[in-house]
Amino acid sequence: MPPPFRQPPAIVPTLLGALALLIAALPAAEPNQTFKSITTRSVAANRTAERPDYAHDFSRALSIGLESRTRYETHQDDYTQGLLSDDALVTRNLLYLSIQKALDPLRFAVELQDSRRFFSGLPDVPNLENHLEPLQAYAQLYFDHALGGAPLSLSAGRLAFDWADRRLISRNRNRNTINAFDGFRLRLGDENAPWEIDAIAVRPVTRSATQLDESADDLMLYGLAGYWRGWSPHVVLEPYWLWLDQREAPTALRRNLHTFGLHTFGQWGRSSAWDYDVSLAGQWGETGSQTHRAYATHLEIGRTWASAWKPRLAAWLNYATGDRNATDAANQRFDPLFGATYSFYGYSSYFSLQNMLNPTFRLSFQPHKNLKCEVMHRAIWLASDTDAWVKANRRDATGSSGRFVGQEFDARLVWQLSSSCDLDMAYAHFFPGDFTQNTGASPAANFLQIAATVRF
Repeated sequence: MPPPFRQPPAIVPTLLGALALLIAALPAAEPNQTFKSITTRSVAANRTAERPDYAHDFSRALSIGLESRTRYETHQDDYTQGLLSDDALVTRNLLYLSIQKALDPLRFAVELQDSRRFFSGLPDVPNLENHLEPLQAYAQLYFDHALGGAPLSLSAGRLAFDWADRRLISRNRNRNTINAFDGFRLRLGDENAPWEIDAIAVRPVTRSATQLDESADDLMLYGLAGYWRGWSPHVVLEPYWLWLDQREAPTALRRNLHTFGLHTFGQWGRSSAWDYDVSLAGQWGETGSQTHRAYATHLEIGRTWASAWKPRLAAWLNYATGDRNATDAANQRFDPLFGATYSFYGYSSYFSLQNMLNPTFRLSFQPHKNLKCEVMHRAIWLASDTDAWVKANRRDATGSSGRFVGQEFDARLVWQLSSSCDLDMAYAHFFPGDFTQNTGASPAANFLQIAATVRF
């Protein structure tokens, strides 16, 4: 069993005090008042609600859901696997059960996950395989109308959730396994309220392909986020703070990182034709025996046309700092913590929010009410030419290999066959650039997946 939670740092009571002052200043809401906020149009940046979207009310007191996904995927010259090629059939099955309202304020929820891979020649990988596991198992105290008329919940146990724009903490959607955490979560308000406050004190769960998962015994994650939707649709503000405390790990693995960030988005113009999405994050602390100073940003603007196919054209820039010198006492490489990567940085999954300069154009359209399509073109440079292309484990510490990693073309089609079944097809082609060609073998690479998902 992991050791008990360490005493929270001095900054935690300070932040909780600021939280209390903020709550006191918030306007009270009528219990029956309804509120409708926009969600961002930025791809994959909307959070999943506390109850997963495949679950539904079976009765007043019981929610239940079953999701089964079967996916064929093929990798040709996979840069994250040493240019190996492989085909596989992967499955992910989720079962959710919650008891609510009948025992209020006490509620319970359990979610089981079973992820497997077949017909592959590669070793077991916990990101793809995680045999029958409790993804969630928590008890919750829930009060429907608490401070300011907003709901209040305190959850304790194993949790899986999204945070802010999902770039630093995510409940993974495409990956065959999902991030989980053991600990506590306090929410005042919810996604249907003009404002919300979300606080966590958790241990990340370490996945094992064949054994029961356990929470990390040398790592704590604290966080506090606020969500202000009162100025919707023009401005939605989501400031947050995260502290990752891994000071008890061996020196080379130690991390003591504070991440302060702001996610904001909105819409304007006739019929809200224009939209934007901005995410800013800075990190301070220590990594190993080095000081850590890093930052990352996402800047996006989009235009949607009021025609039958609902086309949207968007342009964005992802930027995350990289380390400038491998031998000095400072580290500038941004740490993406437990964030999602697939839709954000490429369907090939070759890239993460580390040492990157990544402009992207995306066109999405809907030729039929049950058919969604998108195409994307991405270009990738290293933010620091002396740091690594991290997921491919390629680095030229001299900086003489250049910065341009390459380009990626992505295409995706999602066909809603029925209310409970969809077909998701995605393709990625990677064109190597100068840095890739100068640091080893550099073939063009391909990725294809076809996934069928059924929900009950």
